[in-house]
Amino acid sequence: MIASSDAGPPWGRVLPIAPINPMFAMNLLQGLARLFVNPIAGIAATASTTPGTNTPMQLDDDLLLCDDLPAEAKQVLDAADRAIADVRSRTDRAIAALREEADRRAEEIKRAAEVEVEAVQAAAAKELSPLLRDLFHQLKAMQAEFMKDGKLDEALAVRNRLRGLRSDLFGVKPDPGNLTEYSSADFNKALIFEVVGSADGNIWGTDLYTGDSRLAVAAVHAGAVRVGERALVRVTLSGGSERVFEGSERYGIRSLDYGNYSLAFAVERI
Repeated sequence: MIASSDAGPPWGRVLPIAPINPMFAMNLLQGLARLFVNPIAGIAATASTTPGTNTPMQLDDDLLLCDDLPAEAKQVLDAADRAIADVRSRTDRAIAALREEADRRAEEIKRAAEVEVEAVQAAAAKELSPLLRDLFHQLKAMQAEFMKDGKLDEALAVRNRLRGLRSDLFGVKPDPGNLTEYSSADFNKALIFEVVGSADGNIWGTDLYTGDSRLAVAAVHAGAVRVGERALVRVTLSGGSERVFEGSERYGIRSLDYGNYSLAFAVERI
């Protein structure tokens, strides 16, 4: 070591050089080597220290640089994956079963409610029927008087009101065109429609027609009304998925053949 004098300014003195700790130098070189060879791994290894101290943590380079797992570790992970998959599978099945049961119960509640609704509606219709019938007959008599007196506008107005009452009293519906708005829930139901017989449109079947057949044409083909005639017809719905619809010619109407169709209907005059 070169001695220095205490006299004179600092820049005129030669400062003593302390000996370098070999372990410190080795750690410094290893850290620099990591930075040059693999900067990310080097930074992770150099910067990781035990919390609250300046002591570097012992990190295994294999964990940073190598993805290969020992066979024993793979077995443990595979077993864990299988266990997790089994739990998730059982959970999914349990959830699906709960939802299916909820849907089943909801459907049962819905069907029970529909039965109760129909019962309430039937009771109301029974109570209103005498009142509506009496009103219907009174207006019918008035219409006849207006026609007799030549008051056609008044007679027409009363007739229109009578049609509304007929719908309320007998459940008469306007011509829907076809029956595709109905489904299997309506099978065996009898519906009443007011139609004007027509020869314009396609129909499939004989006596029993596909749900997409035009009702006014099927009514003529079935002999329920004549072309141009207004009348009330009763339509009965049924399933047609196991039927074959055979066409025929009746009353100047030609119906066509068709295979299976989910909805069928029969039509008759009231």
